[in-house]
Amino acid sequence: MQALAKFLLTFIAATCVLLMPAATAGAQEATYRVTFVAQLTPDSIPVEDGLEWRVFGPAIGTDGQLPLLASATGGSRSFNMSPGEYLVHSAYGHASAIRKIEVNENSNEEYFILNAGGMELSAVAGDDTPIPDNLLRFDVYEDQADERGERKLIASRVLPGQIIPFQQGTYHVVSQYGNLNAEVRADIRVTAGQLTKARLKHRAARITLKLVRDAGGDALADTQWSVLNVSGDLITESTSAFPRMVLSEGVYTAIAKNGDRIYSQDFEVRPGVNQDVEVLTGA
Repeated sequence: MQALAKFLLTFIAATCVLLMPAATAGAQEATYRVTFVAQLTPDSIPVEDGLEWRVFGPAIGTDGQLPLLASATGGSRSFNMSPGEYLVHSAYGHASAIRKIEVNENSNEEYFILNAGGMELSAVAGDDTPIPDNLLRFDVYEDQADERGERKLIASRVLPGQIIPFQQGTYHVVSQYGNLNAEVRADIRVTAGQLTKARLKHRAARITLKLVRDAGGDALADTQWSVLNVSGDLITESTSAFPRMVLSEGVYTAIAKNGDRIYSQDFEVRPGVNQDVEVLTGA
């Protein structure tokens, strides 16, 4: 039999993949049709979308890698394969399974159990204040930290409402609201064959700053802003006439510089209470 590394991949009708060896002297080796099927659990229906299949030869090549012989995406996939051993990897989101199989005249279907479920994340501010999707993101980490206290990042910038498959287990989720100091963390358990929906609560709110001559007046242009927390630490700076930002709950000081004059105003951020903070010039 020719070396597996010389197999060619041909797609047929966008749903079937043909895995064949190079032609031998006058004849081709017999092939057998094998269908790969992935399930979340042994009792669940087959996954029919979002899968990635990769078929490898069993022997490491001169480059130190297993030779990739074929790949396909979608759901269940059928391959015409020559007799022999293969390593087959099935991936579904952040869940995967790998098996060593042997193809022979008895080959028909091969099942891969992913032991996976879905995770769908959302968040609100306070008890029930909606958060615009463009101000919200989630990062998903391994549950256990290493000796340096760091966790491995698994999925970054996950969108709210996005369903992502994960292997069964517990994950550490970090939600960032805005781009300053509004962050919340939670440990989320994913169960195989189920969709886990988790809604996190941010103790934060959206704030708009305005330098005005009178209450309710128009914001003055050419204003430079600084926002400090109660400890005097600088949180953010801006040159916008009315900067918008997300801040975690607490007491802050807004400092506005306009021309050669400096004005300041203390304000309090309450969870889920979006507000305009006016700094008066007094003139």
